[in-house]
Amino acid sequence: MSYFLQLVQAEWDKQWRMARSYWVTLLADQLFFILGFLIVAGLFDLISEGNFDGWARLYALIGYLTWRVAGGCMVEISGSVAVDARFGTLEQVWLSNYPAAIILFARGIALILFYTLRTLGMALIIMPLLQIPLPFVPAVLPIYLLTMLGVQGVSFGLAGLHLIYKNVSPIVMPIGTTLLFLTGALAPLDGIPILYPFSQFLPLSGGIELMRALAIDSMPLAEILSRPQFSWFLLNTAGYVIIGLSLLRWAQKRAVWEGSLAHY
Repeated sequence: MSYFLQLVQAEWDKQWRMARSYWVTLLADQLFFILGFLIVAGLFDLISEGNFDGWARLYALIGYLTWRVAGGCMVEISGSVAVDARFGTLEQVWLSNYPAAIILFARGIALILFYTLRTLGMALIIMPLLQIPLPFVPAVLPIYLLTMLGVQGVSFGLAGLHLIYKNVSPIVMPIGTTLLFLTGALAPLDGIPILYPFSQFLPLSGGIELMRALAIDSMPLAEILSRPQFSWFLLNTAGYVIIGLSLLRWAQKRAVWEGSLAHY
C-alpha cells in the first residue's frame, strides 16, 4: 500500500509540475471549456425560449463537468504511453517488477484528482454567471468515483491498444465526442427510443443519471441503491474495468512476445 501511495504521489507531483510549467496552456484550456458550456447554455436557452432555468442548467452542468473529467483522463492515460515512448521510459513502466496496471491505476487516480479540481474551478466561474443553484449532496461523491472507475477501464484498454498499434490518438477524440452527445451528458435521451437504450451501455450514462437524481431530484441514497438502475450501473462499471484490464494484459504480453517495445 505504501508503494502504491508513493506512485500516486509521484504522478500527482508530475501533473502539478507540468501544470505550473505550462500554465498558459492550462489557462487557455480552462477558458475554452468554460466558453463551450456558456455557448451550449445560450443555445439551449434560445431553443427553449427562455425556459432553460437554473435547475436545467445544473442538469446540463453535471453531465458536462463529468464528461470533462472523463475525457481528460482518457486522453492523458492513453497518451502517457506515447510520452513514455518519446522520453525513453516505456520499458521501465511496462517491463518493471510491478504490474503496469497498478502504475496506470495510480496515474489514473492522480489524473482524476487533477481534472476534478480543474472542473471545480470551472464550476465556480460558470455557476455564478448563469445563476445555477449549488445543492450540497455528499452522496454524489461515491457515484462519481464509480463513474470514473468505469472510465479508467476504457483508458486501460486504449493504453493497451496504443502499446500494440503505436498511435490511438485518432480514435480517442471520436470516443470522447461520442460520450458527450450519446450519454445524455448535456440533454436527456430518454425520449429518443433508439439512442437511449444504446446510451445505457456507455460508461458515463448511468453515473450521470444517478448523480442528477441525487443532486436535482433530492432522491435519498438508500432509494438510489435499491433501484435496478444502480445494479446495472455497477455491472456496467465492472464490465469496463474487466475488459480494459484484459485488453491491457493481452497487449502487454503480445508486445513482450513480439519484442515491439524495442521499436520505440
